[in-house]
Parts: sequence; structure tokens; C-alpha cells
Amino acid sequence: MAKYMKFIKLAIQAGPMVAAIARQLAPQLQRMIRDNPGAFESMSHRFSKVVGTKKESPRGFEQRCRVLRDQVTYLYASANTSDVAHQAIAWRKELEAVEHALPVLQAMGRQQRMVEKRRLEKRLDHLSSEILAASLIDEVEDAELAGESGLDNSEDRPTEDR
Repeated sequence: MAKYMKFIKLAIQAGPMVAAIARQLAPQLQRMIRDNPGAFESMSHRFSKVVGTKKESPRGFEQRCRVLRDQVTYLYASANTSDVAHQAIAWRKELEAVEHALPVLQAMGRQQRMVEKRRLEKRLDHLSSEILAASLIDEVEDAELAGESGLDNSEDRPTEDR
């Protein structure tokens, strides 16, 4: 139960959408902790990385985009429907747009840069929440499928090196 509560705190930091889905999937998450602790730890680690990159500096934005891009790549690769694949492509394009805007920040005046940083931070917060919510749903679905087949799928997940 302690691991689940720690994950709920992490989900709350990730955003309200992620927290709501984590609460909704509570029985499945607790079963995942019990039946596949490796996959749960891997998922928790990736969520921690996204939450840990919430900084207002351009470097923090770059790191956050990179971590989110890894999540989107995994979601695209594991998409079970064309809707999920199309959504992953749309998220990838949005992340690329944010990344292309980052170098321009340095050329802006101080006041304009602060306004643009806040706008980019809100945009990344929203993207992060959507991507992590979809990732959480995907993780639980995969864990349930692995549980039915008796397999451990923790090795198939993106790591911090990818």
C-alpha cells in the first residue's frame, strides 16, 4: 500500500488528469505492485523523471520534452488502435513545436521571455498530463495482459537511456 500511495503522490504532481486515472485504476495498480513489481517500479521511475524535469529554465524544458518524447515513442510503438497512434503523432508534433520555440527564448527581451516561458510551461504541463495519463492506461493494460499470459513485460519499457 505504501508504494501505491507514493505513486498517487507522484500522479498528483504529474497533473490532475493523471491523478484521476491513477485513482480510477487503483485496483489494477495495486495488483500490478503485487504481481509485477519490476514493471511497476519501471513505470514509477519514468513518471518520476517527467515530474522531476518540471523546471522553468530552457534546459528543464528540453529535458522534459526529451522524456515526454520517449513516452510518446513508446505509446506509438505499442498503439493498439489507430486513434492512439494518431494521438501519439499529434503529441510528437506538439513537442517538436515546443522544442523549436526554445532557442527563440534567448533572443527575447526579459519581460517577453517570462511571458513566453509561462506559456510554454502551461503547454508542457498539459501535454505531460495527457501523455502520462495515456501511458498509465497503457501500462495497466499491458500489465493485465502480461498477468494473463504469465509474462513479465518490464524489460519492454523505455528506460532513461533511450
